[in-house]
Amino acid sequence: MTIKNLKFSLSLVLFALLAVGFTSCGDDDADLESKSYNYAFHTGQTVATAPYSGDHADNFSAELVLQEMENGNTMVTVNLSNTVDGETYRIHAHDSQDATTTPNGTPYNETPNGDILAIGVEGNGGTASGSQESEMTVTELSTTYEGFFVIHDPLQDISTTDITTYLVVGSFAR
Repeated sequence: MTIKNLKFSLSLVLFALLAVGFTSCGDDDADLESKSYNYAFHTGQTVATAPYSGDHADNFSAELVLQEMENGNTMVTVNLSNTVDGETYRIHAHDSQDATTTPNGTPYNETPNGDILAIGVEGNGGTASGSQESEMTVTELSTTYEGFFVIHDPLQDISTTDITTYLVVGSFAR
């Protein structure tokens, strides 16, 4: 083998190693789990006898996104569509609970679970979003956590017992 061929061969080997190194250092997030859930405007899907009652436009909707983080926690993001400009949407999770054990007979703990999700998102007349980190995994939130996903109407006083004031209500991450 000549020196010229040896240099060429070594150059090819070096190039191949660099190419493999760059491709293997790519996006580590590709292996992280992500799930999303769409929620429609509350027209009585959860409680047929108690649909939303208020002045908010009924073209409102929400997407709940659970994105696994490298530390094993979950980034919980809520994307809202058709928001009211300048109004703050209160969004949170309520743990399921036996209605016979709650003060007002609700099937959930009336205090939001801030460890899972409790955020405010300011509307802008279009789409708006907010996020919070939860220490639970995507799998725990989407399979074992029993709770409700709630978005309150920013045009009404917040009530944790009057479901007719909820723009969105449904099972959390289902």
